[in-house]
Amino acid sequence: MLAKFLIFCLIWLLLTAFGTFMGYGLYPDVPLFTIGVAACLISWIIAIIFTVLRSVTKDEINTQKLESGDPDYSAYPGDVANHAIGNEDFGGKLYFFPESLVFHPLPKDDIQLRDWTIRYKDIKNVRQGPAINKIIIESKDGIADVFAVHNKDKWISRIKAKAGLDKKTPAE
Repeated sequence: MLAKFLIFCLIWLLLTAFGTFMGYGLYPDVPLFTIGVAACLISWIIAIIFTVLRSVTKDEINTQKLESGDPDYSAYPGDVANHAIGNEDFGGKLYFFPESLVFHPLPKDDIQLRDWTIRYKDIKNVRQGPAINKIIIESKDGIADVFAVHNKDKWISRIKAKAGLDKKTPAE
């Protein structure tokens, strides 16, 4: 948020200086104060438009193409979740796609992460995590991903059902 504000201020100051310089060069008979106020107002409007457009384009969905085509998140069931990567949690939504479990992260500061995807057939185990609301999804590659979700028991049973793990008892 601070970065967006600083970018806005920088754009506004540069446009105000440029507008004042150009206005004084084009209209030398008009008082400098009037030119400065007009340049300030016009540059403020332009800076807001630029900042809004920049923030809208940075929040574009950054997805990997799945077998079923380009994903339409609204077409699949999902819920709010946090994905723990190292010591940091990234907020987003966890979705049940037909062939994969997909975590779509929300942009955080200036970091844009790609979707996390695991095919159901690649899931080795799903179990309760280190905290009450955490689940651990273990892949057949030996990678364990930790997610914070609401209704963890429901998530665990649904993922196990999709991955075909509910028929056998996984070793924990």
